Amino acid sequence: MFSKTKKILILTVFFAVLLYGEGEGTSEKQDSGSSKSEAVKVVKSGSDEIEQATNRGNSAHKYSKKSSKHNKKHKNKSEWNSKNSKNTSSKASDTLNSKGKNSKSQTDSLTKSKKNVKIVKAVEKEKEGESKYNGKVIKFIATTDGKVIKNEDAKQKHPIASLTKVMNIMVALDQVDKGKVKLSDKVCFTPDVVDTGGSWLNAKAGDCFTLRDLLRAEIIYSANNAAYMVASYIGKGNLDNYVKLMNEKAKEFGMKDTQYFTPAGLPTSMTKKQMDISTAYDMYLLGRQAIKDERLREWMSEKELELLNEKGEEVVYNNRNHLLGQFGVFGLKTGFHEQAGYNMIVSSKIGNLEIISVSLGNKSDVERTEEQKKEFQAIEKNLVPIYKAGQVVANKFKIKDAVKKEITGILAENVYQLGNTDYKFEVKDLRVTAEKDGILKGDVIGKLQVLSNDNKIVNTIDIVASNDYKRLSLLGKVLRFVTFGMA
Repeated sequence: MFSKTKKILILTVFFAVLLYGEGEGTSEKQDSGSSKSEAVKVVKSGSDEIEQATNRGNSAHKYSKKSSKHNKKHKNKSEWNSKNSKNTSSKASDTLNSKGKNSKSQTDSLTKSKKNVKIVKAVEKEKEGESKYNGKVIKFIATTDGKVIKNEDAKQKHPIASLTKVMNIMVALDQVDKGKVKLSDKVCFTPDVVDTGGSWLNAKAGDCFTLRDLLRAEIIYSANNAAYMVASYIGKGNLDNYVKLMNEKAKEFGMKDTQYFTPAGLPTSMTKKQMDISTAYDMYLLGRQAIKDERLREWMSEKELELLNEKGEEVVYNNRNHLLGQFGVFGLKTGFHEQAGYNMIVSSKIGNLEIISVSLGNKSDVERTEEQKKEFQAIEKNLVPIYKAGQVVANKFKIKDAVKKEITGILAENVYQLGNTDYKFEVKDLRVTAEKDGILKGDVIGKLQVLSNDNKIVNTIDIVASNDYKRLSLLGKVLRFVTFGMA
């Protein structure tokens, strides 16, 4: 009798463990928001690692990419796995996230294979000449958490030209998020909009594009007709209504010295309206908001926009931001007309630092680009390396349902102090669960939190697995269960 009862008890335990194992095996990895583990302070690296960090541009740690099938299963894999580890322009620059760099148009008419499509360069109407603005160049540069790097007349009002389009896009995305329009909406050019002057999306009346591609045309190529078409479509034919939304959004962002009059920033000679006015500081606030949107962040990093025309040709529009890929630059927007001069908002990510640099009133495109380069070169000289990409984090990370219960993690990016930022750093264990393929090299297993003096999180750096680790077998789960985690 005792033997039979014992057998029933053992079978009951076994099936309970089996059900438990199957349930746990399908668990998703936890993201940073679901982790309840306490932050543990990072042990600072030794002097040798600090010295190595000064050569970060040439010695960035590299890991092989996984198959697309694997990437779908491992949604928390660090984005650093898709970054270009070389910077041809600066040894101290971090790599640029290449997400979206090679993304193509999803226009409905794209049906032919690549090899059968004729590729042509966009017809350019924009004539960027000498600036008539003779004042001082206005600048404001700061980290997104508010560390001011340069302030030169940042509150002085100035015409912003095509920087206006950033707000145009922000309003459109807001309308998408509210469900009033969709990025997949088919938008067709009307005769009154298609020939809007200046930089343009090569099209004729009746040509249709997705709303998504019109927004990409704005941020990549600064297409004025695309900006007007977006405003007309969402504003139901009333441009003033759309501009009103732009001004409301500016107030929401705290842009106290900004006034929009047009959807695209064209001069009075073309619009018969006042010029769109702002300040370098307000453009910084706008840029800081813009890079929070992952859609816009992706589009602004694309070096080219490729769209099919009515002839079945693929028209290539080059990004007007010549700094992409240098100094960690992944966006944002350029702008020009004679009264405004050459303006620019630049967004850069160097390790844990995200920087917005604004300049208004340069004399030429070349001067604008070269001055921004000098600013970022100066920034890099002031970077103090704290941790190096690929550096082993002192803490061990707990992994559920893996053969190894605790594994080593490494940093996905370099970590810096800038000037007197005096950041603090803490490690957060995400306590992830091993999926069917286990834990693979490059999977995110923790976060390095970058904290301000008042303990606010200003940024996070991924901590990733340094090797592959197998998932625990069903038998292994049973043994671990019956031994109370000792196996």
